[in-house]
Amino acid sequence: MLNSALIRVSPMAGPVAGGKGEPVDPFDDARGGSVARRRWLGAVAAAAIFVVSLLVPSAGNAAPEVRAVPGAGALSAANSPGELARLEARAARLSRQYRGQLVLLTDAESAVKSALARAARLNRQLGAARQQVAGIAAASYMGGTRDPMTVIMSGGNSQRMLQDAAILQFVSTQRGAKERALAQLMVAGRQAQQAARAKMAELRRQVTVLAAQRRKVDALMARFQPESPVIGDNITPRMAQVKDEVDRRFGPFVDIGCFRAEAGGEHPLGRACDFMLSTGGVMPTAAKVQLGSQIASWAQANASRLGIMYIIYRQRIWDIRMASSGWVPMADRGSITANHFDHVHISVF
Repeated sequence: MLNSALIRVSPMAGPVAGGKGEPVDPFDDARGGSVARRRWLGAVAAAAIFVVSLLVPSAGNAAPEVRAVPGAGALSAANSPGELARLEARAARLSRQYRGQLVLLTDAESAVKSALARAARLNRQLGAARQQVAGIAAASYMGGTRDPMTVIMSGGNSQRMLQDAAILQFVSTQRGAKERALAQLMVAGRQAQQAARAKMAELRRQVTVLAAQRRKVDALMARFQPESPVIGDNITPRMAQVKDEVDRRFGPFVDIGCFRAEAGGEHPLGRACDFMLSTGGVMPTAAKVQLGSQIASWAQANASRLGIMYIIYRQRIWDIRMASSGWVPMADRGSITANHFDHVHISVF
């Protein structure tokens, strides 16, 4: 529970009789009953508006300062933007040195950024929720609301008792809902921080593994020298050899898509082909799924002979530069085709 150092505001006194200072029950005063009722309803409405105004942050408080969350220190220390930048720089150097896209590292970097963004977003929401709970607590304290039973037992007047009952019920309902939301946000925030730490650790592990296999990768690159795409075909001779062997052994295919003019990856370099098992983003039949598994296994077994760099199939990737990791699950990219469920992707050096 948050404690606030607040100045207690005395509740407004009820009407008095003839200057004697004794409270008068408005419901016992025939002449002033309707006026008193309007005043009482006005007081309840004013209190409700005051509380609601605290629940909805003003424009100036729409993005409140992020407050500390349990575990946040560990997150900022272990997963600082500085460490992410260093890992990204190392990954970029490895991609240049290893002469080809490192899809595992690209996916791992995206996962870290997404996890950190979610943790930061939850931190902001948590700060706003804490302010709302504190605002309701302040409204309850400053409004001087009391338990109606306490009023009855102490002989208080009915006007004050009904006013307190209405405000207390409203404040209690709002406060309970906001406190539950705050507790849920705290749990979600801790989970998001743990996920971010795990994603960062996986990226760090992959960079370390790749760097440790430098000699092996250097030997592969020395064996498979760079090639230029063939005019009229737009794929390298090495990729053409792989395509022809796969087609002869496992074809015919619905389609084989190789060169694509896009921003990144191996397709625009003429070093990748997609062996389509179905068309239009449709999930292949069970027989075609099995065929895709056979193609992926064959490509993996012949990678050293043919200069195959990596294979992607059914949202998993195998990279000869990280062969010790085996087949690694990939992030969900949102569709059957993007997740490689309807084709086998093969890239070469």
